Amino acid sequence: MSLQTAVMLEPFRLEQTDGTVLEGEVRATRYDGRKPVLILGHGFRGHKDWAFWPDVAERFARQGYYTVTFNFARIAAAASGGERKAAETVTLSRELEDWHAIVKAAARGKLPLAEEADPERLAVLGHSRAGTSSLLLAGERPEVKAAVVWNGGGAPIRPPAEDGRELTPAQRALVDDLDRNRERFDVRRVFAALDIPVLVVQGGWDSERLLEQHRALRESAPHQTYVIIPDADHQFGASDPYKGTTEALDIAFDETAAFLSRILD
Repeated sequence: MSLQTAVMLEPFRLEQTDGTVLEGEVRATRYDGRKPVLILGHGFRGHKDWAFWPDVAERFARQGYYTVTFNFARIAAAASGGERKAAETVTLSRELEDWHAIVKAAARGKLPLAEEADPERLAVLGHSRAGTSSLLLAGERPEVKAAVVWNGGGAPIRPPAEDGRELTPAQRALVDDLDRNRERFDVRRVFAALDIPVLVVQGGWDSERLLEQHRALRESAPHQTYVIIPDADHQFGASDPYKGTTEALDIAFDETAAFLSRILD
């Protein structure tokens, strides 16, 4: 794909049937043909404008992708101040529902600048917990032709009660959701069965839990592509507010761009 300089940015809002909202942005260049669609999913404690996401989205758009960033519904729900709605939107089931809504909208040309998109070439990239949900999504939506995981992809975490205290409403919602969806959330099983190409990028300075889960993914699907960045932490050395790119982030981006180019070009 050729590098471009002029990147258009168009915001969007998808209102869900339960009153929640998915807010996002599309970035794309104009007049150089229909482009592969790349949807970026932020981590559990992040949002679409957290640290490196605007920079990464801009870079992928310049590489020739119709790039979509969005906030999971829990972001707007938390901002609204409603504890019950906020608790309902933190679950992995809801994160998957949000992914489905964005993929469906992109595939059906319902997002801005749709004339620039080729939904037949659609990929997803998820960081941290969104890496896990992106793999689960890829097992459920045939529109997804490739997936990339940045420092994620492991089994969902059960939040523990601290010091014997009762779980918060959000923690209880997470636990109940995991209990109801054990088979659906069996990431290793889903990952092993995927017949699309997947790239897993893992920082060598991440938590031991995530490093162990990375090893488990490699055992489950040795035919997929794996990259270890030895000196990278969970955020690839980036901070929020964003102070600019890092060597580790550049490696993650370059490896991802090369992988997607091989699959989607």
